[in-house]
Amino acid sequence: MKKRLTSIFALSTLIVLASCGGNNPITSSSSTPIESSSSLEASSNGQSSSSIIESSLESSSSSSLESSKTSSKSSSRSSSSQSSRSSSRSSSSSKSSSGNQTLSTTSGLVINFKATGASIDKITWNNKQIAKDGFNVGRVANRIANGKFSIDGTQYSVSVNANPHSLHGGAGTGMNSWRGPFATKDWQFLEEEKTDNSISYKIHSADGENGYPGNMDMKVTYTLSEAGELSIEYTATSDKDTLCNPTNHLFMALNGDTSYSNIKLWIDADNYTPLINQIPTGAIAPVAGTQFDYTTEKAFDGSKSYDDNYVLNGTGYRKVATMSGTTLGVKVDVYTDRPGLQLYKDSSGNICLETQLFPDMINHPEFDSYGTMILRKGVEFKSKTTYAFSAIEK
Repeated sequence: MKKRLTSIFALSTLIVLASCGGNNPITSSSSTPIESSSSLEASSNGQSSSSIIESSLESSSSSSLESSKTSSKSSSRSSSSQSSRSSSRSSSSSKSSSGNQTLSTTSGLVINFKATGASIDKITWNNKQIAKDGFNVGRVANRIANGKFSIDGTQYSVSVNANPHSLHGGAGTGMNSWRGPFATKDWQFLEEEKTDNSISYKIHSADGENGYPGNMDMKVTYTLSEAGELSIEYTATSDKDTLCNPTNHLFMALNGDTSYSNIKLWIDADNYTPLINQIPTGAIAPVAGTQFDYTTEKAFDGSKSYDDNYVLNGTGYRKVATMSGTTLGVKVDVYTDRPGLQLYKDSSGNICLETQLFPDMINHPEFDSYGTMILRKGVEFKSKTTYAFSAIEK
């Protein structure tokens, strides 16, 4: 009996030593970026000592020792494989199965993404943050008056979250309910579609969610060129006629601070849609002589309130706006195929240039010549917007 206990004690000591050798905290890769399930693989292979000790009580000490050696070798191989994967990553991108992604350029533009809202988490320019919280909005960006609309005579009532109106597709989840359901849910990261300079996410919206008809599937693809052009492309389909008007709500502070000073803005729009209680009156009014006139580049007026829709000049994919931060020396040119641009200013130095259809467009037949919010059953919706970041030429 004494010999058996001695043998078990010695065996346990060897197993603990073997286990520690496979997961030495000094030589582990904990300082590297988070991997996907491979990190969990390495961890589970390296911490099997409890199962080995159990089996040792039912087998001879020699077979248990062999098992512990095998476990140590497996852990070492897994750790080595993980290290190899980390070192072989491209400098322009990184990935994680959670949806946390990074795209970057060699000139110092770094864009971080996350699965919630398939969002642009933040954008840095030479280590200075210039934008954040670029969440995707849907099914319908902006407002629907009183949360009501009709399609071909059928009336629908959707979720109201900006009393008395529906904003950004109706109520989302959590503290940011105003952002809508698409912005507050986790989108699925499409790992199989990732390339060195592009990533994609998708989301499913069930028939009847927040009152909208049809099962909708939407995908967003981000592509970053070496020149600093961040393209955002949407595709969507539905099995019933429904509404579709997505946008990205990117908050930009191009000087990297909370001030509106030293910001210049140009918007290619001669007209805007006047509002009453944030709903268009139906009129198309000239910007000339108003606070909304940015037809010639000028200093942004941070003393004014902005949450207004511009009727963009031209059609098709074209350049529609430029914003410059003269302190940091960076600018963004905006290109889109959408007819409207929502200029929004918060209270923290951020400005949004959201490309979209007009607010409450579904309830304004006078806006029909600019497009439609209705996405017909089986028809694919497509849209593209680009934010092109670059240094201001001196």
